[in-house]
Amino acid sequence: MSKLSLSDIKNGGKVHKTHLVTVEFLTLEEEPASVEIQLKQLPYVQTEKLHKRFAEDDPKVVSEWIAQSIVDDDGNPEFTAKQVDELFSGELVKAILDQIFKVEQVKKLAKAKRKA
Repeated sequence: MSKLSLSDIKNGGKVHKTHLVTVEFLTLEEEPASVEIQLKQLPYVQTEKLHKRFAEDDPKVVSEWIAQSIVDDDGNPEFTAKQVDELFSGELVKAILDQIFKVEQVKKLAKAKRKA
């Protein structure tokens, strides 16, 4: 476990961290494929709002969440929600969302350990 200082938190370096992940999915031709993407770890205020909308079955939340999470090397979004809706297959969306939730799960596990 790494030990952080308050200045680490104030800098925001831990919140806005990105993770290079490989997403595996099936193409529309049912062939296995993979793509590397950079996922941005979103701050608490954003993820809590997205989780709430997700629980309420908001039809737009998934594409917006993916659009906010996939970033370039400078942390800028690679896609808009509209592009996610129009360019991504259902299999790709599910696979990316699984990766996003893995990043979020790491945050939840760390939070649970702090409470214990």
